[in-house]
Amino acid sequence: MKKKYASVGLNYDLICERYPDVGEYEDTVNAYLADEFFRDLEVMLEEEDYAMAKDAVKGLYILASQLCLFPLYEGLLEVYEDLEFEMYADVMGHYREMMDRYHRIRGIFHA
Repeated sequence: MKKKYASVGLNYDLICERYPDVGEYEDTVNAYLADEFFRDLEVMLEEEDYAMAKDAVKGLYILASQLCLFPLYEGLLEVYEDLEFEMYADVMGHYREMMDRYHRIRGIFHA
């Protein structure tokens, strides 16, 4: 189990400290990873609906932090910073990097 988590940059010991029931934790993470905002975010960015994208990303990065999904949190934070500081030329590249992290993490949770 520890190697599975480490393979995507997650700290198993920290997760177990915060969430002693790993099965329940994984169910919660699966529900989080199924959030429609992950899927809808690309459309928001392509349609330049930056205000909605910023709100969606903020909610996603707060939850990623609470769930100790720090590689995903960092990726979401990069997207948020692009939106916050109106660096729209960088946002799609950071979005793709974040989604790569998302898919790797989602893969170990079988969501």
